[in-house]
Amino acid sequence: MSICVDKNQNLIKMNIYEFSYSGGETDWVFAPDIKEAKDFYLRFTGCGDLTLTEVKKFPKSKWNEAYLLDPNEIEPDEDEEDYNEDDYSCGLKIIETFAEYAERNTITAMIATTEY
Repeated sequence: MSICVDKNQNLIKMNIYEFSYSGGETDWVFAPDIKEAKDFYLRFTGCGDLTLTEVKKFPKSKWNEAYLLDPNEIEPDEDEEDYNEDDYSCGLKIIETFAEYAERNTITAMIATTEY
């Protein structure tokens, strides 16, 4: 979790919630609690309900292993100049880890999806 301060200087613990569908799609929402995550998700996606969705807290122990990826920048061939294998995951350019994102952000947001 990440600690943030709201407009009234109250501390808020932020978490990441994983929304998984039986078809294999997964989305991640950064929010202070599961209610805020679900409310935001429903508004953001226009989804009518979450009855077919498994929603769970994404463990902080995995935040350094999960990445925000740039779907517009695919992994180049290994023989290209300036290629670094560590800059890519699943064939896409790594922007940052979930942990790095959580350190800099303080508002509820959809941070990642497998639907691209």
